[in-house]
Amino acid sequence: MKEKKRCIITSEWELGAGKMGAGQGPKLILQHLEVSNSEAFDEIPVFEIPSNEVPDTIQSTPYLKNGAALFEHQTTFASQVSKHLKEGYKCLLFTADHSNGIGGVSGLAQCVPIDEIGVVWIDAHFDLHSPYTTPSGNSHGMTVNALLNNDNKCQSVRTLDDATIKIWERIKLIKGNMGLPPENLVFVDVRDFESQETHLVHENEINWIQPSDIKENGIEKCIDMIFNTLSHCNYLYVSFDVDSLDTDIAIATGTPVEGGLTLDQAKQLIGALVSDSRTQCLEITEFNPTLPNPELLLPAIEQLLQPVLS
Repeated sequence: MKEKKRCIITSEWELGAGKMGAGQGPKLILQHLEVSNSEAFDEIPVFEIPSNEVPDTIQSTPYLKNGAALFEHQTTFASQVSKHLKEGYKCLLFTADHSNGIGGVSGLAQCVPIDEIGVVWIDAHFDLHSPYTTPSGNSHGMTVNALLNNDNKCQSVRTLDDATIKIWERIKLIKGNMGLPPENLVFVDVRDFESQETHLVHENEINWIQPSDIKENGIEKCIDMIFNTLSHCNYLYVSFDVDSLDTDIAIATGTPVEGGLTLDQAKQLIGALVSDSRTQCLEITEFNPTLPNPELLLPAIEQLLQPVLS
């Protein structure tokens, strides 16, 4: 991401998560980086998208919480990402919860054909549920499903009302009619999931670099696997959920899971991905400073971003 001009877009949307507080994350990351990397920020424009407030009276169905507001916010976010990409920027995205990936990837898909986009999803979770399979109704666990256009109805455990189906279909269309091809997706470090999600992964032969692969083969070979898998893609979107890091660092996130990436592994991974000229967007998401030990995660995020800021 060094050879082109860069911009930062923040999205405070946090209503796709089960725990509130992540909406404060993007601004705090930005403030921390501005203090410690003041020179790098002199020429980087910042565009901030505040979250829309949702009254309790329009919470929608329990299987797609805040669905109408999610559609509204992600449509706005996608439009901003698309606008700045078309202006020639590469985008660094600081987002609250991972349902912002809907808007982020959709923004890129509004600029280039979606079948030319490769998505690297670095996360402790697949985020492959739909309203038909969700255990919680939280949309940050549905992001990749929305991008794939795959409701996974054969694994359904829910009966949806017409209003929920309608808003879910609208959310999936933010990126356009076509879904992300499964062969254009790589999961990295996923280690907490439900059976409906693994069914979708295996059925569609989606590439999944597991923690055991990283441990046995080393992060360098796993990076090679990512590039080999996505060699046919002309553009890359990299989404880094901080819960992909091990819990010795990543406590200040809504769904921490033991056994994740070390900081050194994450730095190598992000460094390699942002050095690829195809990478148009890097998203950092799910930092929740209202949870314990945010002081551990902030400097770790700063280290991850050094290849972008230097």
